[in-house]
Amino acid sequence: LSKNVVRESSINTWYDDVIGGDFNCPLDSHGQILIHFGCAHPHSSNHIKLCLTDIWRHLHPKTREYSHYSHAHKSFSRIDLFLISSSLTHRVQDCNFLPRYISDHSPVCVQLEAPGDLQSPYRWRLDPQLLTREDSIGEIKLAIQKFFHFNQSRSSPPDMIWEAFKATIQGKIIALSSANKKAFQQQMVGLEWELSGAETELYENNSQENRERVASLQHDLNVLSSSRAKRALLRTRSRFYARGDKASKLLAWQLRQEEANRLIPSIKLPDDTLSFSPGAINGAFRSYYSTLYSTQLNRLGLRGSMLSFLDEMEIPELSEEVEAQMGAPLSLLEIRGAI
Repeated sequence: LSKNVVRESSINTWYDDVIGGDFNCPLDSHGQILIHFGCAHPHSSNHIKLCLTDIWRHLHPKTREYSHYSHAHKSFSRIDLFLISSSLTHRVQDCNFLPRYISDHSPVCVQLEAPGDLQSPYRWRLDPQLLTREDSIGEIKLAIQKFFHFNQSRSSPPDMIWEAFKATIQGKIIALSSANKKAFQQQMVGLEWELSGAETELYENNSQENRERVASLQHDLNVLSSSRAKRALLRTRSRFYARGDKASKLLAWQLRQEEANRLIPSIKLPDDTLSFSPGAINGAFRSYYSTLYSTQLNRLGLRGSMLSFLDEMEIPELSEEVEAQMGAPLSLLEIRGAI
């Protein structure tokens, strides 16, 4: 679906869709994406319309910002989108573009409010990149030497000394990892902030000097992000390999499609404001049907209006002859005629 996925959130506990990437196709007049199959022509009839919302435009209806810069045409465009199911729009807290430095596309970052505590139990693992840095290796060796220098008592059993050493060295490695992570994050934030300002200047003045400055900052951020990408791949490789394709996915997709067809994503409130909150939608329907099936008259007023209505009506009455004829038993001739 997307050839350049920048950041995608996959929340398995919600039966909703969160799709992000470079779509290279326009939005329709209702803000929905048109996905084309087998043909890149935007007016082709061979497409399917997804019930998804461009969440960045939903949160920034009047903001002018771009996610892609074409070096060939010297032009800007916004083709990197985050498409979210309408049932999740009320949970979105923020969506913005991050500085671009890996490619000519800006990453799109979206923040969603989780329905509950989805965090798995924390399990500490050694950061393998610490063993590739000379300063980290030197500090770890020094910590090992200090520990065994002060813990050479023969009265303590070896297994106790070993357990104490593991706890000590683990604390030292955690401290090193935290310090390196903090320094790395500060450097990334500083470069991203500087790149964001350079891109803003480039939007206003597309000069050669501004383009070279943006390219230089993008290269610096690209170098820094490589180590973070390697660390993420190492942590996720085993997890994705263990899960694989599940047989229950097909049933979950079918149920999700049925729920999407019956979904009411938004409703217009009495004050002409559009709301995506499920609570507001349920409240509007409750209020509508409560008003529909209730009377505006009290009991005495309703009885009085009924009596006044019946008093003014002329209800016809049957004569005694017709009444006697209708109450008489059926004759054999009438039964034969009916048959």
